[in-house]
Amino acid sequence: MLWRLDRLERNGLVERIDCGRLLSEPVFAVTRSGLELLELRGHALVSLPSTAKDIVRRSQVLHSVELAEICAALTVAHVLISWQWELEVLSQNLVYGGECTKDFDALVKVSDGNRIKGFAIEFERTAKGTARYGDLRKVLDAANGVDTILYLTPDPSILYLLAVELRSANKRIGLALSRAFRSSLLSTNVLTNTSANDVVTFREFLFG
Repeated sequence: MLWRLDRLERNGLVERIDCGRLLSEPVFAVTRSGLELLELRGHALVSLPSTAKDIVRRSQVLHSVELAEICAALTVAHVLISWQWELEVLSQNLVYGGECTKDFDALVKVSDGNRIKGFAIEFERTAKGTARYGDLRKVLDAANGVDTILYLTPDPSILYLLAVELRSANKRIGLALSRAFRSSLLSTNVLTNTSANDVVTFREFLFG
């Protein structure tokens, strides 16, 4: 796989992102030329055209890497049915007026071997202020097309902050540490936004 990335890099279609010592593996991002080639081949995103001012937001690199690792873990475990990235969801909403009115980090469908169920993923790397969580609850309450949301975070303190701030949201929300979810997936214990903050496995939470 790395030799393919090296070839794409030599041709200016992807570039390495310098993450310092934060990540042990190299991170690559598509370049403007890479997007232009994808558009030429019929793979365009309205939400990220090659004419965009910023192709890669450096502040979002770690966020994207974490989500990519979650996607990879679900794929390797053979439970992932589909994964739509935020930019894909946003494009659908812009073009077709998609059924999901919030641009979640990902819209995911997984299988437990017998059943298929969809849910949204939100990754919370840093904490927000109380006012912003108030706005977020309103957005979640108004969101169509999704009734189950999995919030992932690397920080236990943020997890419990989310549990408090999202308790009154009218969506079914499960909360878990991202590293635990990558490891255990459907067997991960998730904290729910029920009145008692019940803890159940994600399989039980999702499939009932």
